[in-house]
Amino acid sequence: MHKIGTDIVMISRIKPWVKDSMMLEKVFTDKETHYCLNKRYPHKHLAAMFAVKEAFMKAIGVGWSSGVNWKDIEILEDNGKPSIRLINKAKEFCSNGKVFVSTSYAGDLAVAMVVISGGV
Repeated sequence: MHKIGTDIVMISRIKPWVKDSMMLEKVFTDKETHYCLNKRYPHKHLAAMFAVKEAFMKAIGVGWSSGVNWKDIEILEDNGKPSIRLINKAKEFCSNGKVFVSTSYAGDLAVAMVVISGGV
């Protein structure tokens, strides 16, 4: 079985978060924050990571009230390719599924697609 989720985020909406440590701490892991804040346009990367988290939740078909926390979904970068590390409740919902991630940008938009293959 396959599950798909997608999300689009206005990058300008995320730009103020770069200086909002409370939002960064609420939504992103330390690794994610460190990665993004060391980029030339950190808000662009934060927006893509936010979109991935939302797309993952859509793919598993539950809302945030299900017990999944923002930091249960960690976006990692490996040679420019995004991937997801799941912990706690997010991992439970995905069980043994394999997660595929894609992100892209166009103007003021960041888009993410998440596909979960099997185990959902």
